[in-house]
Amino acid sequence: METKGTISIEGFNLGFSMEGEGILERTQSDAGRTRDVFQASRLLDQGRIRVMNQIPVGVQKILHAYFEWFERELPNLLEAFHVYGSISIGAFQEGASDIDFIAVIKRKWTEEESIRIKKLHKSIHRAFPSASLDGFYITKESMEGLKQKAQPCFSFRDGNYQGEEVFHQHSIDAYQLVTYGITVKGSDPRTYGLSIDWELLHQFLRGNLDSYWVNWVRRCERFPSLHFVGMYMSPKMIEWGVLGISRLFYSFREKDIASKLGAGEYACSHAPEKWNTILKEAMRVRRGESTSYYTSPITRRNDALGYMKEMIQICKN
Repeated sequence: METKGTISIEGFNLGFSMEGEGILERTQSDAGRTRDVFQASRLLDQGRIRVMNQIPVGVQKILHAYFEWFERELPNLLEAFHVYGSISIGAFQEGASDIDFIAVIKRKWTEEESIRIKKLHKSIHRAFPSASLDGFYITKESMEGLKQKAQPCFSFRDGNYQGEEVFHQHSIDAYQLVTYGITVKGSDPRTYGLSIDWELLHQFLRGNLDSYWVNWVRRCERFPSLHFVGMYMSPKMIEWGVLGISRLFYSFREKDIASKLGAGEYACSHAPEKWNTILKEAMRVRRGESTSYYTSPITRRNDALGYMKEMIQICKN
């Protein structure tokens, strides 16, 4: 079955054609030139064919629009582009997962280029709201300097620029990039020579636990607050909290990463059995299934917070 269409990104139209597992056809430039971007689930990158069959069709469509814009508007800026996260471990869920990426640029962007890339991300998010292109840009020089010290990067989430952040060699993002990253453009991420120390990575995970998650639970218990209300009214908050803590639990024990559903299944086998119902409920929400394991939102909220608080203590120990 073939699907064709046109997407408007930053004032020009991108044509696409999808058949089976890949984007097959072409995009049209101002001069009327035709060039292949994806063909049979592959990306043509400087004369080399990169197999794309690990990347879901819907994600290929988004990357098609993204790369066509870069090829057209800023052809000499993008050095490499890697995807990781749920895509690279085979756990991407259409409509639920984000597209995690690291883009390596040849040099620090100019102010004008920065403005244009920010507009690009907003446009892509409007065109493809079901899968957010979340990640960051880092210069090639900074990427090569990670072995010496942490480096600045520029972050995007949900179509919005989040500002300058710091990228660490021993972060969970670096681990995923080196271990599971899929190179869509440029050199393999292992060529950066990054070596991840799990003892240092453990410290970063512990910092995330002590800062973000401990405070998140406190906000959910604080009345009045949006988090307090959300734990009664929003199944997605239950999913976020329960499976988020479960992912940390998995990483602390196994020195690896897991998808949200994978971490939930793992916790069902390794966390105290009394929490299995709330774990199944969180996984139900993640899968988009309709029938809840609970009849009372109060009981569900109490179980979710009880599970999170106990697992935080288990992770700390």
